Amino acid sequence: MTSLFSPHKQEEYCPKCGKVLQIKQSKRGLFLGCTGYPECDYLKPLRTTSQFQIIHDLPELCPKCGENLQLKQGTYGMFIGCSAYPDCDYVLHHQVQETPSEKYPCPLCQKGQLVLRRSRFGKSFYGCDQFPKCKMIINEKPVFQTCPDCHGQLALLKKITEHHRSFQCVNPHCEKTFDIPIESEKHE
Repeated sequence: MTSLFSPHKQEEYCPKCGKVLQIKQSKRGLFLGCTGYPECDYLKPLRTTSQFQIIHDLPELCPKCGENLQLKQGTYGMFIGCSAYPDCDYVLHHQVQETPSEKYPCPLCQKGQLVLRRSRFGKSFYGCDQFPKCKMIINEKPVFQTCPDCHGQLALLKKITEHHRSFQCVNPHCEKTFDIPIESEKHE
């Protein structure tokens, strides 16, 4: 009889070429990789804890493997992924859409538009649609307010008091902070 605590060897074999799989490490964590690499590129992620929770099975099929899709709750919110995960890594990311009226001219390159984007960490920001040529980004939603210094069209609303609103110009060459009296806004 073998002890539960005695070491035992368990091998998995590559479904592509039949060679032994071995544990390897990358910046994304541990995975099983084929010993036949680079001739065989099979790999299987090793995840000890689930990084998502299945909310609902969907009737739509995965375009990559043909299995059903599932609505899942992950670290950065809801997403739709394949039910065959980790064998199939298809994910349909929800893209936040701006309404057509919300177009902001880029103050840096003067050619592109600032559009709402999401970082790999789930944070929202506005970046120029001419990226990588233009690297303009701001972390808050801009408003149309003319800067008295550089006459730029966009500013960030920084503070509201009883008597005035404070703005900061989004032009990276200006970034001036200025106040607009609330009474003068009512008359305009």
